[in-house]
Amino acid sequence: MEKADRAQTCLIHCITNPISINQTANAVLALGAKPIMAEHPLEVEEITKTASALLINLGNISDVRMTSMKLSLKAANDKGIPVVLDAVGSACSELRKSFVKDLISEGRFAVIKGNYSEILAIGNDAYKDIGVDAKTGIDEESVRSTILKISADTNAIVLATGKTDFIGFDGSVTEVNGGTEMLSSVTGTGCILGAVIATYLARENTFQSVVDACGFFKMCGEEAARTADGTGTFMVKLLDAMSEKKISFDPTMYFITDSTLYEEDEFLARVKSALEGGVTLIQLREKNRSTRDYIDLAKKVHALTSEYNVPLIIDDRVDVMLASGAEGVHVGAEDMPVKQARKLIGNNRILGATAKTVEAALKAYEDGADYLGVGAIYPTTTKVKTVLTSTETLDAITKAVPIPVNAIGGLNSTNLGVLKGIDIAGICAVSAIMKAADPKLAAEELKDAFEDLRRSR
Repeated sequence: MEKADRAQTCLIHCITNPISINQTANAVLALGAKPIMAEHPLEVEEITKTASALLINLGNISDVRMTSMKLSLKAANDKGIPVVLDAVGSACSELRKSFVKDLISEGRFAVIKGNYSEILAIGNDAYKDIGVDAKTGIDEESVRSTILKISADTNAIVLATGKTDFIGFDGSVTEVNGGTEMLSSVTGTGCILGAVIATYLARENTFQSVVDACGFFKMCGEEAARTADGTGTFMVKLLDAMSEKKISFDPTMYFITDSTLYEEDEFLARVKSALEGGVTLIQLREKNRSTRDYIDLAKKVHALTSEYNVPLIIDDRVDVMLASGAEGVHVGAEDMPVKQARKLIGNNRILGATAKTVEAALKAYEDGADYLGVGAIYPTTTKVKTVLTSTETLDAITKAVPIPVNAIGGLNSTNLGVLKGIDIAGICAVSAIMKAADPKLAAEELKDAFEDLRRSR
């Protein structure tokens, strides 16, 4: 669904606090939906019934809003509209903690959200904190167990926000990492996240939507922090980043990693050397690692790529991309379908796909791919079986789709001549850089060779 269509069909009713009401409304608008911030008890039921999602935020609570929240909750439940409860301040106020329990006993929630302290307070009557920020040094395992307890009691998705967001439902907890400390340096970012989640649920009321919303928000925070001069410009840039702006990328020199021959320290050193050599996009490809190990390595590689402002693409695994904070994912012909991957990662992150025919290329483009990898041009040593793609097919694909097309397969600085005259956007290299004695020098030579090829067209 395009942004304009969403704006016409998706109304988000937010009963929230005056401290963050403006940012919350702007966040919903940035996502292409329409906000309404009605809170008068005589109109909220009518308005909630027309909405696609309801956000209840307990910040700066008042008698009027408490009455309206109960009325809107019942109206939303009657209409089957997803409701997000943001339990702001439930760790520092007995009034709010008691009101949360009343709401939970009287209605159903799609998501119950709070920071670590607020979630612990909901799950433990004796827990107490000061203010609306979470304590430092909280044991993450206690947060996890509390999430699962609350979720089991309420049948709601439970989200505990922090440096790592923990999202629990049906006996398991998913982690979403990334973000920036600047998100905690300005007022209202947690409230904005509640609105983002409500908007995502309005589009599709699923657990994955909550994961996607958290990953999207952290990614926007990272993007805003990269160019913010301070807290004021950070908030402006955060809203800019949320306006469904695609992460930019340069496909010119696309480096695909292979860690199978190296110990981790040497592997990371080679990745850093390639970055120093000017690679513009990196794909982490790990076919044989466990999920936990894949995520761990992805975080380490992402730390390196972030230093050089180079996007990191994860091969095949959307879950690893979200957990590591990487900028995109690449799916092959036998991996997750492009359309499903796009649905899961949202419109902002980079989505690459493999195509070996014009028909497959057109299908990938129509389903939401941002770039294509086409090959193998030459036999490779990175796969057990290499299926070659002719340069004629490569040329036809570049003419058929309007997105960048990269050649892949056995390419190095000495054999790019076969690609002359074909309008590729860049080249993908594995062994030519990964196995080179000096990855930095290899990347430089390969990039120079491609620039020579491009000038000769």
